[in-house]
Amino acid sequence: MTNPHSDALVFFGATGDLAYKKIFPALQAMVKRGHLNVPVVGVAKAGWNLDQLRARAKDSLEKYGGVDAAALSWPQSGSVEQSQRKVG
Repeated sequence: MTNPHSDALVFFGATGDLAYKKIFPALQAMVKRGHLNVPVVGVAKAGWNLDQLRARAKDSLEKYGGVDAAALSWPQSGSVEQSQRKVG
């Protein structure tokens, strides 16, 4: 039997307290261990731009996860991986 493969990891509440305290540090730990090899999609209703979300994630890692510069790499501006869309 082959292991199932996911196309992406989607989590809701990307600007919330749970993401800040637990999810962002856990995602970084997965990257450091080589266990995260799919795109991550964060969904939130707050009207944040990408720079605000990045700042919150970095602050989260500084406070709860220890920033690892090698694990914390953002897609380049304008890349396919980087998109922000308002829905609804």
